[in-house]
Amino acid sequence: MATNGMRSRLSSKLLHAPEAPAIVLLHGIQGTAKTWDAIAPQVPPRYRVIAPNLRGRADAYVPDESSEYQLEKFASDLLSVINEAGPTPIVVAWSMGVSVVLALLEEQPDLSLSGLILVGGSACVGSEARWFSGDSLPEVAREASERSKRLALIEAAAPHAVAASWMAVKRKDLRHVLSTVQCPTLIIHGVDDDQCPIEHGRLMQRQIPSATMQEWPDTGHNPMASNPIRFAQTVVEFADSLRAY
Repeated sequence: MATNGMRSRLSSKLLHAPEAPAIVLLHGIQGTAKTWDAIAPQVPPRYRVIAPNLRGRADAYVPDESSEYQLEKFASDLLSVINEAGPTPIVVAWSMGVSVVLALLEEQPDLSLSGLILVGGSACVGSEARWFSGDSLPEVAREASERSKRLALIEAAAPHAVAASWMAVKRKDLRHVLSTVQCPTLIIHGVDDDQCPIEHGRLMQRQIPSATMQEWPDTGHNPMASNPIRFAQTVVEFADSLRAY
C-alpha cells in the first residue's frame, strides 16, 4: 500500500482476516514499523494489523527538506493509512505518534475511529518532555543515534528526519484538541518515563472525554520493548471491549 509518498507495511494477519477490523500501530519520532515486531504477531487473526512507516522512516519517502516533517505532513500520511484501512479503525500511537494523531484530529475533528490507545505521549511537549536537548538540527541529529540505543529501537529513522520532526513537535500545542476526541481512549504511560513525564499522560486522561489510563510501574518510555506480552494483551483487550458494544 503506497499513498502520498508514504509506504505502509502490513502484518501477515491481513491475509487471514481481510475483512477484519483494523488496528493501526503508529511508531514514534525515531521508530519505524519494526517498533511493533514483538506486538503484531500476538494480535489474533480476528484483527488486521497495519504498521505504517511515516515519511523519513525505513522504506518510506525520505525528503531532504525540513519543511516536509511538519506535523501536518505526518497527519496527511496517517489519514492516507486510515482511509485505506477501512471503516473506523483503532489507532495505537506511541510518543510522537500521539502528536500526529492529535494533529490529524485537529484538522479532521469528525474523523471516524473506533478507539485510540495513546502511549507515552504528550499534547504539548513544552520544556518538560525533552526527547532531545539540542537546539539545532545538527545537534538533534547527533543525539538521535544514542537515543535509539537507549530506547532499544529495532530500527531507527533517518537522523535528519528525526531532527526536523522534533523541531516541529516541540513548537506545537495540541491541548485544545483533547476535549474534542470523540472515541473511547486508553492512555498507557510508564511511571519511570524519563522522556515524557507521566503528568503529560494524566493531563490527557483528564481532558479527553471518557478516557481511561494505565500507569505501568517499572516502565520507561518504551513499554512495547519492556513488556511486549502485556502490551499486546492490553491492545487486544481494549479492541475486544469495543466490539462488545
